[in-house]
Order: sequence, then C-alpha cells, then structure tokens
Amino acid sequence: MKKRVLAALLVSAMVVATVVGCGSKSSSDDSSKKETTEASDKKDSDETVTVVTAGTGEPYSLLADDGTWTGIDAEMWDEIEKRTGWKVELKQAAFDALWGELDTERADVAANCFAVKAERTDKYNATIPYYGDAQCIIVNDDSSYKTVDNLKGQVVGCTNGQAAQTIIEDLAKEKGFEVKLYEDSAVGMNDLKLGRIAAYANTTTNVNAFTHNNEDANFRFFDENLMANNVAYFLPKTERGDKLTEELNDVIQEMLDDGTVAKITEKWMYSDMTKLIQK
Repeated sequence: MKKRVLAALLVSAMVVATVVGCGSKSSSDDSSKKETTEASDKKDSDETVTVVTAGTGEPYSLLADDGTWTGIDAEMWDEIEKRTGWKVELKQAAFDALWGELDTERADVAANCFAVKAERTDKYNATIPYYGDAQCIIVNDDSSYKTVDNLKGQVVGCTNGQAAQTIIEDLAKEKGFEVKLYEDSAVGMNDLKLGRIAAYANTTTNVNAFTHNNEDANFRFFDENLMANNVAYFLPKTERGDKLTEELNDVIQEMLDDGTVAKITEKWMYSDMTKLIQK
C-alpha cells in the first residue's frame, strides 16, 4: 500500500506566517498581525484524514510508482488540504476494494470521481457533488451498431466498479450480449479502437479525455445515455464520518462558488463539468 502525505502547502503556510511575525513590533502592526492570525486559524489543524483511491488512470485519479498523484481528485485534494489544514494521507487500493477500506475504518474518504448511486448512499455518506457526468455507450464510428439491441451476441466492455456496470450487466441479460470488465478504462477503450470488443460503457468525460489523447480513436456515442449522475466523495456513516462530511461539504461549496472546481474540470475534461451537476 502506498502512502503519500501532502504537506507541502502547510509548510509553505508556516513559512509565510513566520516571515510576517518577524516584521516590526510597533503597535501599528497589531491589527495586521491579528488579521493574519485569524486568516491562519483555518489552516492550524492537526487532523489527519486518510483518503483511499484506486489511482489507476487520468483524468480521474492516477497514482504513479514514485507516489506522484495526478488527475481531478489529486488537484481537488491539494486544494482541500490547503483550505482545511488537514494532513492528508493517501492510500491506494483496487477499485472494488475501496469500500472495504471505509468499512474497516482504514480510510476516512473514498476518492475516485465516484458517481452518486442509491446503493452507495444507502450505506455511506456522500458529500455534495463537485461535478456532473453521464454514463454512455460508445462504438467505433464505422461500426453498424446503432442501439443496444444491435449488440446481441457481441462483447461490450465496461470499467469494473463504474456506475455503468450494474446497468450494462442488466442490459446484457435482457439483450443477449456479453460484458467484459476492465480495471482500466483506457485499456478497454483501446480494445474497442482495435476492434477487439464491439462497444464500451463508460463516462462521457472519460471518453472525451481518451479521444483527446488518442487522435486515431474515432468513437460514436449511442444517442441515449445510460444515466446522468453527480460525482462526490464517500465517507462512513459514523460520528467521525458525519463530521468530516460536513466539513468537506463546506470546502467543496467554497471551491464551487469561487470557480476552483470549474477550472480543475476544464483542465482535465476540457469542459466545465460543474454545469452538469444534477439539482
């Protein structure tokens, strides 16, 4: 299990505070020192929050072998750490094992750009959404497949644990196609590009990111989406989980209001995905 404590911003804040404190000691500085102290109070937290992620791929969450974390959730949590003063400890687990980390209290928060679904909110706390997305089915542009009915007898890929999985598995029983699960969406979409599978169930944002980075990928979306969904963080329904959920909601709302989340999604998904949040 890999761990990474993202403390650089806290160190920077302490350095800034030290420099301010070394200035003139005249009474005229008292008010500015008070303002500086008040502004720093939010960062003076010794709370350690353990975040677990699958970290298998951008644009959502990618944890490299050297411990570098990139993607939407990496940048979200950099900002959350800065604004709350929490000491964020990062863990990595297989996608389908993330929930077990919450169940056993080995992690406080599951972060992997998770869709908000009833089967998740029934068991866990969900924060307010930080962006919206949609589950879709894609095929190669030159294929003859137009609807789910055309996929009978074919193989349809889907990312293991993604919100689309339960939907596509139910459709497979009804329509007579096979589902192949992938741990990495990019691997699955590459198989689709190469014609190894007939279609892929994924999120529109993930498809957009893949096609942006793979110019030879020519995918076509089925007209009807599988579902629209909000994206949030999940925490245990415990006293600590309730407390952290409330605090996360406050900082996420602040980041939505000042446009921080919009900039992060525009960087990684080439569009302001906060506009798709389902009210």
